[in-house]
Amino acid sequence: MERNKNIITSLSIGLLGDSTVGKTAIIQSIMNIEFSKDMLGTIGSEKSERRFKLKNNKEIKLVFWDNSGNERFRAIGLKSMKFAQGIMLIFDLTQKRSFDDLNIWLDLIKDNLNDPLIILIGNKADEDKYRWEVTSEEASKFAEKYHFAYFETSAKTRQGINEGLSYLVNAIYDKIMGIDEKDKGMDINDIKKSNKNSNCAGNKNGKNNKK
Repeated sequence: MERNKNIITSLSIGLLGDSTVGKTAIIQSIMNIEFSKDMLGTIGSEKSERRFKLKNNKEIKLVFWDNSGNERFRAIGLKSMKFAQGIMLIFDLTQKRSFDDLNIWLDLIKDNLNDPLIILIGNKADEDKYRWEVTSEEASKFAEKYHFAYFETSAKTRQGINEGLSYLVNAIYDKIMGIDEKDKGMDINDIKKSNKNSNCAGNKNGKNNKK
């Protein structure tokens, strides 16, 4: 983060979760890159950037770190995002194991990162409900336990992506600026209503088709 007193020009966000939960696909959705099923797994950590307009109309730069879910490469990625202010903690709604592994990721965050704000994302919500191995109720209960906002998303259809990103970025900004929860002026429902369309102010350094 670039910061001079009350001047904030950039924020850093990491994406964490098991392999194949769709972290890179979510990044590509954020970057307005067309969805592709033929993506390669991320090795280590990959960086992307885009411009973003806050709810107060201030424009800042977002730096995203897409971390490998493979146990062999986790340490590399976590080192890259050590000072990330926000984390998208992602699981696959159709893979119960990815949900069960969330506690492992929370331990890794606690041990390696500097107290970032976290939102929980259940990805692949476009899949038929009969394929879901994690219910909305289960995920919501987990999120409530840790006081996380929870969003169900689809990188393929872009469902929930803008809402989750907008909530997280504005919450980080408010935290840094010392704005109380009651003074934020916009809750999750407000974000969902106001972000039906992307508020992207341009993007930079979008990645090739990898997952």
